[in-house]
Amino acid sequence: MRGQIIILYTYGLIFLLISVFLISCETDKTSLSSISQLPYSIPAQTDDGWETASIQSVGMSVKPVMKLLSRLNEVGDHRIHSLIIIKNDKLVFEEYYPGEKFNLARYTGETGFDMDDTHNLCSATKSFTSALIGIAIDKGFIQSVNQSIFEYLSDYSDILNTTPQKGAITIEHLLTMTSGLEWDDETYPYSDPRNDMYQMFNSSDPIRYILLKPLIEIPGTVFAYRNCNTNVLGAIVHQASENRLDYFSGNYLFNKLEIREFEWQMISQNVVFCSGDLRLRPRDMAKFGYLYLNGGMWKGERIISQEWIDLSIYKHISLTNSWGNLDGYGYQWWLWDNIDGMEVNAYAASGWGGQWIIVLPDYNAVFVTTGGNYYTPESITIQSILVDYIIPAMN
Repeated sequence: MRGQIIILYTYGLIFLLISVFLISCETDKTSLSSISQLPYSIPAQTDDGWETASIQSVGMSVKPVMKLLSRLNEVGDHRIHSLIIIKNDKLVFEEYYPGEKFNLARYTGETGFDMDDTHNLCSATKSFTSALIGIAIDKGFIQSVNQSIFEYLSDYSDILNTTPQKGAITIEHLLTMTSGLEWDDETYPYSDPRNDMYQMFNSSDPIRYILLKPLIEIPGTVFAYRNCNTNVLGAIVHQASENRLDYFSGNYLFNKLEIREFEWQMISQNVVFCSGDLRLRPRDMAKFGYLYLNGGMWKGERIISQEWIDLSIYKHISLTNSWGNLDGYGYQWWLWDNIDGMEVNAYAASGWGGQWIIVLPDYNAVFVTTGGNYYTPESITIQSILVDYIIPAMN
């Protein structure tokens, strides 16, 4: 009797295990089936300079990317507007979503994005301004990042009569956000006259407004992320090259990268807004990331020196946990050593709302995403996208 009970128990256990296995297989099949039903197609080949290819042809796994699409489909209102992957010199993934178009902290009333739409880069613009400083040095318009900013802004040298300490501010201090100039565009809304951004946009001389701000730290000693620094960089390029920054960028950067459509915003009639709101297509954002990944070269032509790229992505500033997962700051580029516990070598141009150009040198890859999370929290973070989907697809 005892033997029969054991036999029955054994058969029951085997039956239970088989049932669980079959259910598990069926669930997995359902999951894989739902993923396989999501659309993936090789990005369209156009005349914009990109060669397109399949994910598989560059050695990537398609399944993690399909899982990302599945998650975005489930989340729904994620406010991601575009996703692009460049791998081994090729455009292998491109996806667009509907969303509200945004400019200068306001919605434009228009919606929807596709490969032909330019997108507001917000503060990712800063990395482009940094690149233009590097190009100006490469071309001999600027001698060195160690020069005082007033060597190129002589029209404002009278400011040194009352605050001679400002003469110690160098171009590098602007690049590394360590100028020491006071600036506050976060305490009050952009529409509030107490906001420094509001005052700058409504000033008859925006650069003088910035340079007259109090010097609250010794230049080069304190990292403080302040938009004023980048806008002074744009004025230096203008004065040094005798070419306004938007024209300079067209001649020496965008035209070289086969970027036909770009738009800088203006602070005043002759002063370009260099710290935010440059508009580019996501495909063209990816070209900029690839330019840095490829050592300053595009289609065999040198556009930026390797030396400038190395300086730009060098960790001039080490960041604490107060900056989230970001580990350092270069010349207007954010640096990563570790993302959510994953060791990774990466650097990024980043903008408010979910604008990212992320360069992954160890994977010979660039990842671009744009978004509309300006006044809403992210339902899926860039860190989780990288760690859970993009990097596993490349591994």
